[in-house]
Amino acid sequence: MYEVYMLNRPVLFIEKWTGSDSSFVIHEPDNKGLKDLAQMLRMHPHIVQIELISDDLDTLWMRYCLMYREVLAAGCVVENNTNDILWIERNGKWDLPKGKVEKFESIEEAAIREVQEETGIAGLSIASDLGKTYHTYDENGTPVLKTTFWFHARHDGGKTTGTPQSEEGITSVQWHQQPIEKRILERAYPSLINLIQKLH
Repeated sequence: MYEVYMLNRPVLFIEKWTGSDSSFVIHEPDNKGLKDLAQMLRMHPHIVQIELISDDLDTLWMRYCLMYREVLAAGCVVENNTNDILWIERNGKWDLPKGKVEKFESIEEAAIREVQEETGIAGLSIASDLGKTYHTYDENGTPVLKTTFWFHARHDGGKTTGTPQSEEGITSVQWHQQPIEKRILERAYPSLINLIQKLH
């Protein structure tokens, strides 16, 4: 299965219908159907998620990816020694620190660097791999598919005070205890909630 977020709603690439009544289902979509997904979501805000069903998921996913310019990013779910999670507030949403992978650096190096740049918090070590998330956006008329590699990172201290990277639209750096409060989750991206749930 593949899952990509378009306009903050999930599009699932699957072999069989999940049985969800809240899904808009398309069987064996052609290239035009793939290209029109974003427009469909814009025109129908009531659609909760789209399910694309195919007997050949890898080929369908490849056809979809070829329609976008790919951007690679990396980030971390950072946990301190009292099991609090590090969050940033960016453009009015709660987010996790992440950013683009630079030339000649590894995915892991990029993830640690982005956390330090966006939050001002160091003393990090990667504990495990949390997988990838995908989301799309438009950049000057060019459709972009961002693949973000996520890691569970440990911070060697407690609630260290961070420094938000204002030039990236970050206004706050905060530690929040687990389980994460509803008020935070309600203003967080859905794909990030799944990441948090992978920790324990």
